[in-house]
Amino acid sequence: MKKIVVSSMRRNSGKTSIIAGIVSLMHDKKFAYAKPLGDRLIYRKKRSWDYDASLMVNLLGRQGEMESHCEKITLGFDHSRLKYMYDKEGIERALAEIVTDIGAENDELFIESGKDLTAGAYLNLDAVSMTKSIDGVLVIVVSGDDDCVLDDMRFIEKYVKLEGVHFGGVIINKISDIEEFEASCTPVIREMGLDVIGAIPYEEPLTYFPLDFLADKLLARVLAGEEHLKNIARTILIGTSATFVADKEQIPARPELSGTGQLMITGGDRSDLILAALERDTAGIILTNDIVPHQNIISRANERGIPVLLVGTDTFQTARTIDDMEPLLRKQDTGKISLLSQLIEKHTNMAEFLK
Repeated sequence: MKKIVVSSMRRNSGKTSIIAGIVSLMHDKKFAYAKPLGDRLIYRKKRSWDYDASLMVNLLGRQGEMESHCEKITLGFDHSRLKYMYDKEGIERALAEIVTDIGAENDELFIESGKDLTAGAYLNLDAVSMTKSIDGVLVIVVSGDDDCVLDDMRFIEKYVKLEGVHFGGVIINKISDIEEFEASCTPVIREMGLDVIGAIPYEEPLTYFPLDFLADKLLARVLAGEEHLKNIARTILIGTSATFVADKEQIPARPELSGTGQLMITGGDRSDLILAALERDTAGIILTNDIVPHQNIISRANERGIPVLLVGTDTFQTARTIDDMEPLLRKQDTGKISLLSQLIEKHTNMAEFLK
């Protein structure tokens, strides 16, 4: 069994998505997963779970088998509590149990680190310490603009290729222009002597929000179009007077109003904006300030198959909340998972790496 510790130089680099893409692509292998240091706390079945761990258990389709080891998949979240529960030897024993109890009878065991390379260092749960403890292979994900990627790669070359750590290589993720990157950055990276497992381009569809995801995160009440909550919001419009276009002939001059999959955020008292949105290619409408519009508008939304969500916050706060949201992957996001699998297959040599 190959034991792979996956970490990243920075938060939100796409570690979990990459693992999900690998697992979904390679059906000929049996995978196991653990994330000893959790950083996205959720409550599920009266237990504390890490969101990423819960996702991977569901993607692997072995809920009963792996959920019985939930305390081992994620040891905890709070540093002070973990420090109280485990000393250095205790952490090493816990990691050894992850390998034997969770990884047993699998071809590959992925252990995901905390939010970045240094997370958990105080507890000996950082990526480098875990790799040494389980005698595994360390893979680091880097992402960002070209300068950021080169900075991270140079840092890895200088400080991470440590004695006693099997360093498997780097996956470069979310590259905005893959051709320009390969022309300007790849030669520099080759000079560093780092193994690059893959360079994955940025794909905007991976950042889109399904309406049911927004409804869940915003604790919204669904007023209309409940059967269409799988609609995908690709662009977001804030409902103001400047947004309103009464004459459809003006829309070509306003490209932001002619795109597909629009999400309108506006007050429930703005009937003019709501009705205008219902006549466009709108993925959904979020009404703010807990103001319910006239029943005729709700009926029209149902006729058009456009979800209408109601939230208590004002328009600015709602828009800011959505802007701050992470487009976290879910098991039901089959389109995103399929795209991730394609990216792994086309832009990495992961199949060769896992041999």
